[in-house]
Amino acid sequence: MDAVFETDAFFAGRPQEWAIFEALRGRILERWPQAQTRVMKTCVRFDDPKPFVYVSHPPRKSMTGLLVTFSLRAPEPQERYFMVVPINSRRSTVHVLLKDAQEADDWLMEQLQTARTV
Repeated sequence: MDAVFETDAFFAGRPQEWAIFEALRGRILERWPQAQTRVMKTCVRFDDPKPFVYVSHPPRKSMTGLLVTFSLRAPEPQERYFMVVPINSRRSTVHVLLKDAQEADDWLMEQLQTARTV
């Protein structure tokens, strides 16, 4: 199946999420033009060459926005972190809820740059 079609299907009926995703995808591909996307059942994954960020629908239907997930080593508490889940003593999974396209900003790109090296 075509990647554009799969992405369209993933965001069907969710125009706000689609707009946020397009802004985020644009920033990611601007910074890492070789990054590839893969649409999966529950998320869209960015690889360069290994997976470094996952984008999914918010965990509750009552929430709006887009959930961005990545791994970090011992992340410091941040106001923008929606949730941090320790995987082991050296690594955590970090979730950031983007509520609008402007939140796909330099701060998030720096977080993703760090996640690419984990």
